[in-house]
Amino acid sequence: MNNQLNHAGNQSGLATQLGAMLRSMRVVDLSPTLERGIPNWPMHPPLVIDKARLKARDGYYSQLLMISEHTGTHVDAPAHFHGDLMHMTIDTFPPDVLIAPAVLYDFSDKDLQPGDLISLDMVKTYEAEKGAQVGEGEIPLINFGWMQRYWRTDDQSTWFVKNAPGIQEDAIIYFKERGIRAIGCDTVACDMAVIDGVGQETTGHTTHWLPNGILIIEMLTNLHQLSLRSLFVATPMKIREGSGSPIRPVAFCEP
Repeated sequence: MNNQLNHAGNQSGLATQLGAMLRSMRVVDLSPTLERGIPNWPMHPPLVIDKARLKARDGYYSQLLMISEHTGTHVDAPAHFHGDLMHMTIDTFPPDVLIAPAVLYDFSDKDLQPGDLISLDMVKTYEAEKGAQVGEGEIPLINFGWMQRYWRTDDQSTWFVKNAPGIQEDAIIYFKERGIRAIGCDTVACDMAVIDGVGQETTGHTTHWLPNGILIIEMLTNLHQLSLRSLFVATPMKIREGSGSPIRPVAFCEP
């Protein structure tokens, strides 16, 4: 009995220490606000928010949401692009799949344009300059600078999703071979460049990432606020046979 009590005490102590450690870190919110006019992939249904219940009328306040699995910051599961991988929908992944150390790859100073691609040489040069490299079980976070420059919710909001840079196949393969569990970015389709609404090659979705169980996180914001390394924390919704899920990710950074 004493051993059991000591074990329980140690576990409680670890939880307390972890909580104190996380509270001592700088927290960065990586998702935009869900609101009317939010950019979404043109073929996806738009986000609808309706004030369905009002306190003065109904006695309480509540909104009705109509939302795609790929609205705002979200994660793509393998089944999103692969009909033969319906056993790899978002509900089949463990709840902590998106809780992992992350490494920032910041290319926001490159003035990337729609259709431009991040190459393996760019990735390796960045790693050499920063002295950091994403490792097995970790998550690279790619900052194109797109969200910071072009995110808006007015009548011009669709430009953000109809135009974007992407990632060249050699860099896509490199990240796969590093053994990553997921990859995130601040554009609508991560590896896929988009020009005037036309998606370009997307071998991360079709060949190298999703088919290998590497999840793709899209439309992250505030990546420019991250430290080089951080703890990425997000949980997908448990949607039966989900092709993906909206998420509310945060990063815990050193002060």
